Amino acid sequence: MFSLSLIPAALALSLALVACQSADKKAANDEVKVINGVEAVCNAQSDVDAAVDQVNNLTPDSTVADAQRAGDKLKAALSALNKAEGQLEKAEVKEYRDQVDLFRKAVDEVSKKKDLTLAEAAEQLKGKAAPLLEAREQLASTTVCIDAVDDSADAKPESKSKS
Repeated sequence: MFSLSLIPAALALSLALVACQSADKKAANDEVKVINGVEAVCNAQSDVDAAVDQVNNLTPDSTVADAQRAGDKLKAALSALNKAEGQLEKAEVKEYRDQVDLFRKAVDEVSKKKDLTLAEAAEQLKGKAAPLLEAREQLASTTVCIDAVDDSADAKPESKSKS
């Protein structure tokens, strides 16, 4: 028969396992959302291309109604593309955030093992870093970040001449 003192330990262990599984599952779900987002963007881009072709195929013999339909189709396709791009960006950010959380948890686990050498710790974390680096690269490929440059430090003060 189990002792009552083992119940809290078993409960804590089961909660830890559930938390790890849910973090992994969350990351996997976000990865699926990214894949679906890429498909949605590609489909929306195809629709925009078709709408642009329809606009380009208008001739002097086309009617105003033809031009209106082509314009409406282009407007709808651009709207769908904007929406798909927004959803993809959100999914990529969520996936990256999930991968950061998973890596931080792995670092916390390794840091509890005080007898590990730095080389052993690095080896254990190497496999955990790969998904994080992939998510970071994916996010960086679709996100344009601009570094602000402070030109004031490079500027030389103008000397004032007395007249």
